[in-house]
Amino acid sequence: MDWIADSLSQEKAEQHEIYLMQLLVEETFQRLAQQDKKAEDFSLTLSWKKSFHRLKLLLTAKGDAYNPLLLLPEDMESDLTGYAILKAHRKRLKYSRSRRRGENIVAIQFRDPEYQEVRRILAGLIFGTAVGALLYFEASQAAKDWLEAVVIEPIQTVFISALMMAIAPMIFFSVIEGIISMSYSSNIGRIGWHVVLWSLLKLAFFVAAGLLAGYLMGGTPEILDTLTLTLEGNLGNAPGITVGSLLGGIVPGNVVSPFSTNNIMQTLFLACFCGFILNKMDGQLDWAREGVRFMSNFTMNVVQTVSLLLPFLVCISTIKMVMQLGIIGLWAYARMLLVIALGLPLSFLVAALLILLVARCSPLPFLQKTVPFSALPFSSSNSSACLPATLKFCVEKLGMNERITKFTVPVGMQFNMDGTAYYVSVISMMLACTFSVEMNADFIFSLFCVEFLMAMTGVGLLVMPPVLENMGIPGTAVMHFIGIEPIIDMPGTAQNVVGDITSAFLVAGKDRQVDEAVYRS
Repeated sequence: MDWIADSLSQEKAEQHEIYLMQLLVEETFQRLAQQDKKAEDFSLTLSWKKSFHRLKLLLTAKGDAYNPLLLLPEDMESDLTGYAILKAHRKRLKYSRSRRRGENIVAIQFRDPEYQEVRRILAGLIFGTAVGALLYFEASQAAKDWLEAVVIEPIQTVFISALMMAIAPMIFFSVIEGIISMSYSSNIGRIGWHVVLWSLLKLAFFVAAGLLAGYLMGGTPEILDTLTLTLEGNLGNAPGITVGSLLGGIVPGNVVSPFSTNNIMQTLFLACFCGFILNKMDGQLDWAREGVRFMSNFTMNVVQTVSLLLPFLVCISTIKMVMQLGIIGLWAYARMLLVIALGLPLSFLVAALLILLVARCSPLPFLQKTVPFSALPFSSSNSSACLPATLKFCVEKLGMNERITKFTVPVGMQFNMDGTAYYVSVISMMLACTFSVEMNADFIFSLFCVEFLMAMTGVGLLVMPPVLENMGIPGTAVMHFIGIEPIIDMPGTAQNVVGDITSAFLVAGKDRQVDEAVYRS
């Protein structure tokens, strides 16, 4: 481990980055060693690989084919923590098999590229604002109309089409993968299911809070002013969604239609159905799990590849808005960011009430320690990267039992998408108000159900274009916000982590697994 620390120090790595790499190496080593038939002779080779300014650590071990990134039926409860840590950093990990040399190879990427995404988005936003302002004052209206019709709108349309091509398959395989993982954690027990229950209850609350906040915020006419689609005669007559259409149309007529029509609800139903059937099938299904894992990673990589264009998309979308409306057009962004930022203090309020009413203890020490800690997930915008620090914080600062913490925090992280649920719900309701969708109880309840299910996928705004189409709203309307989602996700990530800590603390508090002296210190 010292060799890893020394090597990363030369790369000017921060201490938490070195600790995370060491943790991933340790957990990967343990899972590989446990599956080796000759554990006493097990050895692992470490080597660095650098390409295109990206540094990777390669872990190579001889033996039978085994992917440590998969959860198997024979894994014990003690294995779940290590698996959850690896899964939380799945984007940085890659498994491959060298058949010729009989080696299992795991590559761990140093410094997740997502850390640089926010800076690129901000650069695109600033550059787009400058160019848009220049065009607003200097270009003729004819030139601006030509630029919008010939250049900007075709690029936005291509991006949306590429996104919708990949979203449904990605959701399908990721949901099946999640169901399989939960099934093989059959010994998750009472504690684990309590974490899931509290997480889902809070998720439902933040979906409802987001819808209410979006409704109070109202529509954004700036979006309508920048859309040159043929909307006349459609505004105010959007069909929306209803409980009847939701229930009646959730079962697909065939296995192809959910993907060909980008029907997300049918895709979710088909994924859940296939996942549960796969779990009930007898026999060794390692090949099926490997296939699901591969397709989940493949489709995720497709979406991530498309998402590489986000900074460019932010730039041209900002140019389009500012050149038509001037700097005042950015007011739509400012209002939305303000409303979304309010979700973080709301999460602290909810946490305080739950700790007071459920755990039966004072929430003041929790708030005094958690509020400063939330700066870490806010700044990193990555809850997975914060997992080691979150585990340490729960044990050393909140006094939670270490064994329960290492189990409940990783398990709850899959369901504590409070921030994602909140900001996606805000934007969805805001767009519904913008396009004058009729607000009745049927529509609101149906939208709540859709947003709740979408939030559990953890994907965010990327799944919204086909959902918006079902509401009678042009999918291109969300283009104004998909590009800046990494910025929106900063308070959202902090909300997710605070929600995860809250759920774990509620379970530990109910089971008297909190050290009062440490908690109140």
